[in-house]
Amino acid sequence: LKPFWLKHVTQDSGTRCATPSLKLLPPPPQSLRMLFGRIAAASRAAAVRGAQRAVPLGFPGAQRTATTGAFPKLMSIRYDGLFIKCCVAALVYFVPQDVVILGGLFWSWHSASTSISPKKKQADAEAALEAFKAKKGLDDLKVYKGRS
Repeated sequence: LKPFWLKHVTQDSGTRCATPSLKLLPPPPQSLRMLFGRIAAASRAAAVRGAQRAVPLGFPGAQRTATTGAFPKLMSIRYDGLFIKCCVAALVYFVPQDVVILGGLFWSWHSASTSISPKKKQADAEAALEAFKAKKGLDDLKVYKGRS
């Protein structure tokens, strides 16, 4: 398949050449060129206007457009309005489910970590330290007292 704007050139005898050369179609009429020119100029002008309007938010007169990507701010919130009622309904519906799932997840993490390294309260810290040194075969161990 060839592009539509290319066509074969025939020889004088009316038969096709063995190695055909390609010739471009004639240019479009003046009215069509003017139409495309006007469309291109309008799109360039719109792009320039959009670039001039793209002001960072936070300044007076800043516009919120699709190009700046800003979320529209609420002008006022009525606590008996639809927005608050939807938020309350979402909290009432989703929070109990989240508490159950996250509670089970945290309990699983806690039980796994306590099985790896359980905590023990030592009655005599000095004796426990000496027993640890003897068990590990350590002679010179620098230890400092913590908070408890």
